[in-house]
Amino acid sequence: MSEWVFRGAEPRDADAFAKWVENNSLIDPKDVTAAAKKNQPTVLYFVVEKDGVPVAFAPVYVQLAVAHMAFDPDAAGRDKLEAMQRLLNGTAAFANEFGIREIVTLSQENYPVARWALKHGFDLEPRQLLKFDLNKIFAVAEEESKCAVPAEK
Repeated sequence: MSEWVFRGAEPRDADAFAKWVENNSLIDPKDVTAAAKKNQPTVLYFVVEKDGVPVAFAPVYVQLAVAHMAFDPDAAGRDKLEAMQRLLNGTAAFANEFGIREIVTLSQENYPVARWALKHGFDLEPRQLLKFDLNKIFAVAEEESKCAVPAEK
């Protein structure tokens, strides 16, 4: 039976991984740059190996996601604009303290906040977001643990 291992990358992995990336035209060069430690201080490289031989690796890093913004409906437009800039500045400072170098949010181009964001340094990502919601797994596991029969004493 094969032995599969999930582990952190080691210096000895670097040459092979560099070749794998170089020979894969489906990896966007911007993603390679994004995964550089100087650009993403939180980056970690995870590896899966089979029988002691690496099969795959993935660099992962932390992003800060803005869930949404809400405004006092009675606030003046100029105050809302100033508030957005101050939220961005404060959030960026917070992110920087933890080595986080990307702030992301979900929106649509025609929303006023998205139009503001595009004028203030956010870039529209042309690719599709794929999201794996761990809460779904944790909710199932929690529910299953509630149904488990306690061991007798």
